[in-house]
Order: sequence, then C-alpha cells, then structure tokens
Amino acid sequence: MVKAWFDNKDGTLEMRVQGHAGFAEIGKDPVCAGASVLAMAAAQCIDWMGGHDCMEEPPKIHVAGGNVRVTCRPKEDYFPQVFTVMEVAQVGMLLLEGAYPEHAAVKTFAAAEAEAIKDSSTSRTD
Repeated sequence: MVKAWFDNKDGTLEMRVQGHAGFAEIGKDPVCAGASVLAMAAAQCIDWMGGHDCMEEPPKIHVAGGNVRVTCRPKEDYFPQVFTVMEVAQVGMLLLEGAYPEHAAVKTFAAAEAEAIKDSSTSRTD
C-alpha cells in the first residue's frame, strides 16, 4: 500500500509518501505512478521555492527507492503558496485513495492537526 502523510508542526510542513501500492508489478503500477508523480512534482516545486528565497532555511528533500520525504519551513509571506503546493499533492493522493482504497492511504493535514490536539489534551496533568 502507498501511504502518504501530510503535517504542519508550527509552520514546518512535511509530506511523506512511501510504499508500493501492490495494484500491479513494480514498474507497471498506475497507483504507484500516480503517487510518484504527485510527490515528485510537489518536491520539485518546494525545491524551486527554496532556491528563490521563500524558505527560512533550505528545504530537506529525500528521494530513495520510490519513497519521498519533503520538509520545509516557509517564510511567513510565502506560507500560503508553499502550503498550497502540498495541498495539491494531498488532494491528488486523496483521489488515489478514493479510487484505490486497498492500495493507497492518506493522513491529511487536518487529521494530523486533530491528532496533535488529541495528544496535547490527553497528556495534560492538571
């Protein structure tokens, strides 16, 4: 299964895409191809933005064996544009998940935020 995670921790955005969909053999799997195109397009956009003074520091982009991880901290003025790049990848991954639910799964920005809120409320010691 291809799994994608999207997260925003205090202005640091992260996208991770990993795994094999298992819909077809490696190299001929349309679900993996779709996920790869989405992840690589977002990574390339983030990389370009990193080279054009849109980030607090250079983005971290790791691509290995079909797995992609992008972490970046946009400057405040550029946050909406950078977030939109990752949202487009997220929407594409949600479309894959909807069409191939047994082969793709997504943890969205909203799910990560809800999880963080839940974790912070259950860890309180008042």
